[in-house]
Order: sequence, then C-alpha cells, then structure tokens
Amino acid sequence: MVTLKDIAQACGVSPATVSRALNGCTDPAKKNATLILQTAREMGYYPNAAARTLKTSRSGSLGILYENRFDHEYFSTLLTALRECAEEKSYDLTFLRRSSSSADGGYYERARQRNLDGVLVLQADVYSADVMRLASGSVPTVLIDYVYEGCDSVINDNRGSMEQIVKAAWDNGHRRVAYIHGEDCHVTRERMDGFYKSCAERGLRVPAEYVRAGHFHQPEDCTCIVESLLNLPVPPTCILCPDDFSCFGALESLKKRGLRVPEDVSLVGYDGILMTQLTHPRLTTYRQNTQKAAQETISLLLDAIEESEEHRSRRITVPGELILGETLGKAPASA
Repeated sequence: MVTLKDIAQACGVSPATVSRALNGCTDPAKKNATLILQTAREMGYYPNAAARTLKTSRSGSLGILYENRFDHEYFSTLLTALRECAEEKSYDLTFLRRSSSSADGGYYERARQRNLDGVLVLQADVYSADVMRLASGSVPTVLIDYVYEGCDSVINDNRGSMEQIVKAAWDNGHRRVAYIHGEDCHVTRERMDGFYKSCAERGLRVPAEYVRAGHFHQPEDCTCIVESLLNLPVPPTCILCPDDFSCFGALESLKKRGLRVPEDVSLVGYDGILMTQLTHPRLTTYRQNTQKAAQETISLLLDAIEESEEHRSRRITVPGELILGETLGKAPASA
C-alpha cells in the first residue's frame, strides 16, 4: 500500500508537506502541491479512512434521516444533490434508520454509535420525541424545511413561492383562486400564510370553500377535490395544487369533464419536476432549487461540525422560481 512517506520520497519533500497538500492546505508551494497530487494519483494512493478517523475523531460519514418512500420526484432529486454535494467535500451519506429494538436507542443514540459526524433530517415525523432528541443533542444536525429553536435549518421559500403564484394568477385576471394544500406541517403552514398574505394585499376575497385540505403526491385525491370545486355554485377559475404529481390528476379530471386548460380553468403545480415540461399542456409550476438547497445544507452541516461548541444555529431560506408553462392563462371573459 502506498504511504505518505513513499510519495514524499518520490517528490523530494517531507511527509508533513505531502499530508498538507493532500488535505487541501495552502501551506505547500503551488508547484509542490501540484506535483504531490499528480504523484499520488500516479502511484495509486488512497487515504486510510480508519487512520483518519483515529487522528481526527471523525468518520467522514453524514447520516440522513428520510422516513418516506423513494417515489417522490422532488425528494429523490434532492437526495441525489445532497449525495453529490457531500461527496465533493469527501463525505459519505448513510441512511439513519429507526431500530426495531428499543435496546439500540433512538436516532440520536444510533448516530453516536455509528460515529456519524452530523445528520441531515430530510423527511421524518419531526415532532416525535425521537427526532426532537436528535435535533437538540450533541450531534450536529440540520433540518430541511422544518424549524427547531437552536437547530440549523435550510428552508425553501414556501411563503415567497405562494406570493409569486398568486401574483401570476392575479396578473392573468383571476379573481376566483382556489388552493388545495397538502397535509398539516410546517411547509403547508408557511405556504398557506404566503397564499393568504398575497391575496389580502390584492383585496382578493377567498371563500372558505376555495381552500381545501388534500395530500401531497396523490393525484386521485386531488382529482376528487377538483371535482367538488367545479361543482360549487361559483367555481374557481384558477386552482393551485399541492404538487406537480397531484396536478396531473387535476389536469386529467378537467379533460374528462370536457373543460379546456387554461381556456376554461387554469392550473398551477408545485415542485418543478422534469415531467411538468414534457406533458401537454406543459404545467405552470414553482420549481424548488434542489441544487442550492443541497449546497446550503451540506455547507451548514460542515460549519456546525467544524465550529462544535462555538456554533450558533442559523436558518437559510432558498428561493426558487416560477416556471410559466401552458396551464395558467387569462381568466375566462365571463368570470
């Protein structure tokens, strides 16, 4: 196995200089650092992970808490981005699962047992005692789209996104805007606040029957709610869906009813998954910036790991963008 000493002899420098160069330090002269890195590659050098753990008390592994299924396009895209960002910083991602044995402890205990340097909470029952213990424990933790006092978090701009959507509907002449939201959670509450705030700023009246509780990623559920909205004495001219996948169900429901989109009824999705731009008509949707969210999350977690006891919790909001497709059009002249 190639060692630091072997590389040092080949380059005519000290092992300490080799170590600094391989770890990205700026101490070695640039030409020496370039030579060392090139020589290490040619000699097939790989760092010893076990030795690094003993020396730094770090494992180079980050845990990720994700209790949902893997069939949600937004989360799968974000997971990929998180893995890529972690690997760029020489960290591995490992799933932190709930143990079937109470003797193994909860998430916090398992993170400590596995010597994880930090944990990302992507999707979980964040109000459970198990997750709350993890978020308030000594293992650096970052929450995505949830907020705990004293814990780092990266939040997609849920309020601002709804304000952009409502503004786009208003600019197209819609005065009867309905909103189908997802399950009760921090994300849903933030989006509802943004929706009502934007409507109020424009003097847009929102009847109680125009705001319906639905579920994320369930097109059948969205289809039923759309049907009930269209059966109202005064139906909405624009319907905001909880996510793109649900919006596909709404689109099919309107087609079967013989209604044109957007000529008769407009639709707006959420998430900005790739499929939205491959359907006909193309969905108007709000695209969440998964790449930026992943970068901020990994950066925040690594800062917390480096700063240890001096770290102070931070909250970062990541904006996305409204993608204007073909399902949001002018309000019908009769509306």
